[in-house]
Amino acid sequence: MKNSLDPTGVIGRMRSAMQSADWSAAISAAEAWRHNGGRDWRITLNQAVCASRIRHGPEYTWLQLVQEALQQSGHAPIALLAASEVHCATGQWEEALALVAELEQRRQAQLPWEAIRLRCEALGRLGQTSRALEELLQWPPGQRDWRWQMAKADAHVQANQWREAEHLYTSVLAERPHQPEAHLNLALALLSQQRCAEAWPHYEWRRSNPRLNQWGIPQPLPSLASLIGQDVVVVGEQGIGDQVMACRYLRHLACACRSLHVEPAPRLAPLLQRSLPNTVTVVSPGASPQDTLVIGMASLPMLFWQELGLAAPGAGGYLQTDRQRVEHWRQQLVGLPHGLRLGIGWLGGSTGAERRERSLSPADLQLLGDWPDVQWLDLQYLPAGMELLATVSTQAGMHRLGHPGSDIDDTMALIQSLDGVLTTRQTVAHLAGALAKPGQVLVPARPEWRYWGVNNRWAWHPSLTLIQQEERGTWEPALRQASHHWRFQTWTTST
Repeated sequence: MKNSLDPTGVIGRMRSAMQSADWSAAISAAEAWRHNGGRDWRITLNQAVCASRIRHGPEYTWLQLVQEALQQSGHAPIALLAASEVHCATGQWEEALALVAELEQRRQAQLPWEAIRLRCEALGRLGQTSRALEELLQWPPGQRDWRWQMAKADAHVQANQWREAEHLYTSVLAERPHQPEAHLNLALALLSQQRCAEAWPHYEWRRSNPRLNQWGIPQPLPSLASLIGQDVVVVGEQGIGDQVMACRYLRHLACACRSLHVEPAPRLAPLLQRSLPNTVTVVSPGASPQDTLVIGMASLPMLFWQELGLAAPGAGGYLQTDRQRVEHWRQQLVGLPHGLRLGIGWLGGSTGAERRERSLSPADLQLLGDWPDVQWLDLQYLPAGMELLATVSTQAGMHRLGHPGSDIDDTMALIQSLDGVLTTRQTVAHLAGALAKPGQVLVPARPEWRYWGVNNRWAWHPSLTLIQQEERGTWEPALRQASHHWRFQTWTTST
């Protein structure tokens, strides 16, 4: 009888699943085997890599798995390489570089391509673009395939060199016209240059688009004129902030088709139900009628671009808060000490890599907490597993009332009751902008297409101004700039 804990069969099933990019199947095989007491560093390593590629489970579990695999394998070369990938996925760029350096020392030979790619990825995100490009130029010219072009383009993106990246992505697509990552990255490079009409067709290749066929190719988006007499379903996709930004077009879409059902993220449903015309039906995901035309919410800018462009909100915004909740919060804030009531969003992104670029440190929050005549209200949503971070703001003297973000309706009402907001690049920025609330958005040194501005006014949400980070890793100059604005507001209010 064969030993049920023999790793051979599990390794084979995982390898087969990974070759077809079925990361979930590979993870399930590893989890079942480990649950029954099996331990093999190769299985542990592949489980961590697969989990990081589809963001399965908390990031700390991936790191625990790779650490276990490194120890059990004696830092085998393949384990060092995979561990570097996982550390890159969690934004631990320095650790990733150290692992590649150890791999290079152990091999004492030319590194494999994947190690070079990971090193360049980490260097680029640490602001060391020149070193990344130098590394890539050392790769043999005869081996510079489309993957090399993608890595070089990524290095240019990290330095805001959009034109150079655009040319490389275009070159890749000339060779591989159905390469989804090249399409999406080309879209982002074009959007970052505000060449939106050119970008939107490539943006349709995003993985979350419900109009992708079985081969991952997007079905053509219908024209606006063709929607007359049609029943349409708009499916919420991407993050909460993305859906809030895109839903500005829903009222216009309702006028262009026979019937409109909207399936937003569940946390947005009450807010949209109140804000949209009665002719629009807001339903739970998957609850819309069958045989209807499905459009992803992130496709709405493309659908309306020629007619409406940004569809920038007016003075009152485009989402409506619950008046009773707003009044409740206003009464709650009466008891706070004298000063401006400002909301703060300080933890941006859903991954370690994103949070590293888009978040304020405890020291940054302490700087804000020391501002005179300002009472800070923490608006930061903390997902499951991160609740302990709630003390970061309160230790800086800020007020954290309830569970911000868990109930979007309640958070919107709180924002409406404030004098303004200061936030990193995240959902809070979109919520405030949709209400036309004044404030500032702290934009990383590497800007992102949603956050372009005209005279420092956010193009998508003109009630908010943009303050760009001068140097990666430090927000202090940007916070000083924000301080000057609000000190002037405090002075004018007091006089």
